[in-house]
Amino acid sequence: MLKVKPFRQKTGLCGPATIKMVLSYYGVEKTEAELAELMRADPAVGLDASRMIEASESLGFKGYFQDNSTFEDLERLVKTDQIPVIVDWFSEDDGHYSVVVDLDTENIYLLDPEIGHVRAMRRSKFFRIWFDFPGEYIKSSADLTIRRLIVILNQYGH
Repeated sequence: MLKVKPFRQKTGLCGPATIKMVLSYYGVEKTEAELAELMRADPAVGLDASRMIEASESLGFKGYFQDNSTFEDLERLVKTDQIPVIVDWFSEDDGHYSVVVDLDTENIYLLDPEIGHVRAMRRSKFFRIWFDFPGEYIKSSADLTIRRLIVILNQYGH
């Protein structure tokens, strides 16, 4: 399991909270408030992945997001490359960001800023809820974000 320092988010700030945890993994400490301001985060609306990446890049990191990802992608990044990966998934009744810190044959382990610690979830369940959409409801299939992961890399590509 990757040694990522847990953090409990303020309501509606899971994006800044996950970036805070990933940056801390790389040895850079920022407050949730600093990151929220840098990302122009609005707790009532949520946060797009592109603003999370832009904020990270402004601090000297590299970042990208990938849709239609697989568990193999996560295993390569988290297990082989030792990179904590942010995933965008549907928690309860809204989109939510968490940091993947481990996987095994049955479970995925999410460092969830909503609860401030690791949440183990069956892979089969996570695969069903690994999606998001903007707004209060899905207006068309084009709104769906399917199996998005967000990768933030330090200046050394790790």
